[in-house]
Amino acid sequence: MNNYKINKNYEKEILVKTLENFDKIGEYVVEPGRNEIKRVVIDEKNFCKTLNIKKFKKPNFISNVIYKYIKGSKAKRSFEYAKKLLEKKIGTPEPIAYFDKFGKDKRDYYISEDLKYDFTCREIFWPEDYEEVKEENWYKKIEEKREKVIRQFAKFSYELHEKGIYFEDYSPGNVLIIEKSKNYEFYLVDLNRMKFDVKMSIKSRMKNVSRMMEDEKLAKIFCNEYAKYCKLPEKVVYKNLNKFIKKHKNYVFIMDLTRPVRRAFKKKK
Repeated sequence: MNNYKINKNYEKEILVKTLENFDKIGEYVVEPGRNEIKRVVIDEKNFCKTLNIKKFKKPNFISNVIYKYIKGSKAKRSFEYAKKLLEKKIGTPEPIAYFDKFGKDKRDYYISEDLKYDFTCREIFWPEDYEEVKEENWYKKIEEKREKVIRQFAKFSYELHEKGIYFEDYSPGNVLIIEKSKNYEFYLVDLNRMKFDVKMSIKSRMKNVSRMMEDEKLAKIFCNEYAKYCKLPEKVVYKNLNKFIKKHKNYVFIMDLTRPVRRAFKKKK
């Protein structure tokens, strides 16, 4: 077992034991499927911490070759990209370790801290998904702070782009939000597809955030705030964002429409 790296603050013995018992301990955050994620509480040898453990799907032959010789595994990239983000003062749960080809089934694992967050960008940008709970107190509180969160998120996005970070999976569920003294801190998760030191035009910046939102009113609030930092007219920012939102909506529509055909084709293969 040579393909691993562990944060110096953690013991290999405890982490290896945890992975060996992965199927028996903890609770699922994401049920088994393409990947699976578990929340596991460790309390031994004066070590007490809640871990978030992601077990990646086995890559196919071609992907395996690419990961081995070119990219590095998804687990390795998640670990290394998390460290890069923290170096650049961008929030992400603390990276603890990664293990490649671990155990009898030779699966890849990424271990990070289990971050206690208040909500995600999904609750902020997709109110239509929460129609059934909109009268509940917890969601009414989100309604009250929605605009402030969006404006602070626009600033966070601008800073992310200015630092040359292109997060390819910049989507609502991958941004965790913690409220502190009526301000908001943003933390990125699901990190294995990122680019660093990228020079971005307003076009590529808005393409990057276009999966985050669809609602016109909320998109305009975001653009109003982003424009203040990038020193461009708000209309230019919104024109670019709206164009890519429409493209993404069309893409999702086509993928949904063709899903039964693609599933049938996979079964035949």
